[in-house]
Amino acid sequence: MRQRRRWTMEQKKVAVKRMRDCKPTQLAKEIGIDKRELYRWRDQVNKHLGAGAEAKPEGNLKRENRQLRETLARKVMEVDFLQGALRRIEARRQGSEGPGARASTKKSVQ
Repeated sequence: MRQRRRWTMEQKKVAVKRMRDCKPTQLAKEIGIDKRELYRWRDQVNKHLGAGAEAKPEGNLKRENRQLRETLARKVMEVDFLQGALRRIEARRQGSEGPGARASTKKSVQ
């Protein structure tokens, strides 16, 4: 029966760094592990680094990108709503007398 090898965190970090430069399948064969294990290592390394420089930028950029897209979508909806409201207001202001006529308002009682 084949003995399982123990990998240190430093060895995993090196493998994860190499994973960026070559195909995971090829790297997995080279070091003698399953490709899925490499992805588990990547997750472990990123979790281990936590706020470290290697794990953070990409995650922060993706999160910021998502937030900006959501904000943009909300703003587009607000603009559409306000434009519709303005169209309705303008339609009400234009009485049956045509453009330039006085808006119909109630006369004040004296």
